[in-house]
Formats: sequence, C-alpha cells, structure tokens
Amino acid sequence: MPTRFPFEDLKIATANFSKKLGQGGFGSVFEGSLRDGTKVAVKCLDGIGQVKKSFLAEVESIGSIHHVNLVRLVGFCAEKSHRLLVYEFMSNGSLEKWIYRQGQEIVLDWKCRRKIVLDIAKGLTYLHEDCRQKIIHLDIKPQNILLDDKFNAKLSDFGLSKLIDRDQSQVVTTMRGTPGYLAPEWLSAVITEKVDVYSFGAVVVSFLSRVRLREDRGEIEQI
Repeated sequence: MPTRFPFEDLKIATANFSKKLGQGGFGSVFEGSLRDGTKVAVKCLDGIGQVKKSFLAEVESIGSIHHVNLVRLVGFCAEKSHRLLVYEFMSNGSLEKWIYRQGQEIVLDWKCRRKIVLDIAKGLTYLHEDCRQKIIHLDIKPQNILLDDKFNAKLSDFGLSKLIDRDQSQVVTTMRGTPGYLAPEWLSAVITEKVDVYSFGAVVVSFLSRVRLREDRGEIEQI
C-alpha cells in the first residue's frame, strides 16, 4: 500500500518544490528525492472541491493495483489543506515530448515505437480486464503516458478515472477528458471502457504519424 507522508517531509524532498517537471489541469508536478535516495515525482493538487475528487480517484484507483505499465503510486499526503501524490520518477518524461519536440538528439526507431504502443495497450487491458473492478481511465493522451529510462511506457494521471463493477456494462457520467481524444459516445453521457480504446487509437495515430491533435477543437495539424 502507498505510504502516507507528512507535508514537511515532501517539502524537504522537493527542496521546497523548486524543480518543476510540469503542470496539468489539477496542479503541478515536482522532482524530489526521498531520504533513502529514491527519486520521485510529487504532484501537488490545487483547489478544493474538484481536487478532492481527483485526489480520492487517484488513491482509490491506482493505490491498490500494480502493473508494469502503470506508474506506481509511492505515497500521498493529506494534511490540512494539502493534497499531494508521490509517484515513481519517470526519467524520459511524457510521450508528448517525444512526438512533438523538434530537433531532439534521440529519435525513437520503429521497434521502440512499437513497444511503446504495446505497453500502453497492456496497461489498458489490465485496467479494463484484470482488476477486481473495471477502471476506466478517461483521459488517455500523450501527456499522461510516461517513459522510464529504458523507454518502457506507463499510464499516469488517474484523476478523472472511474471505477465500475464487473457486472456493469456501461455507466452514466459527466463528460471528462481532453478534446481531440474524446470518443463520440460522450455526447450521450453513457460510456463504457471503449472510450479509453478510442483515445488509445487517437494517441497511436498521433504517435506514429507525428500528427498533432488540436486539443481545443479535436482537429489535426501536421507537424
């Protein structure tokens, strides 16, 4: 199970949150190092209402499961108004960087790209088929796929995820996710895990063809 960290310990681990790795819809992510030297990524959630839902969703969904293609939740902090999540450190960052960055020193060959696509598929299969409850991620996109030092791909950011019982064939919920990666069935608000499969397909098209999906309108543009 994930470790519960005091806020002061994470403040020290991140050198007072000085090295920012990135920022998402619910907060910022900082590089840190625990007392035993383990490098971690610390996600600081901002806000109140929606952040509490996001925090609980991540802890409930990924806190009790383990798979080689899911970013491991090392621990969390829920102290006063502070809500932080501590993840394993992924040294090669997000897939987005490797799709869209121009002039990068390392170019991913087709063998590596194929492996990354298979890793994403394995992670989704585990969430949809092998967990006690189905976990629908609901925000599959390049920014939420992280790469370790050997370019193993892992799914991250479960803040919008939904847990459903195995005997449920579908679920009614409010629209969530990122334009450009949203499945058409979101228009009816009745969804299944197949919305993740649609998003996965959009990621694969973008990754293999180097076509950027316009997240504001769901259109595409050539890089």
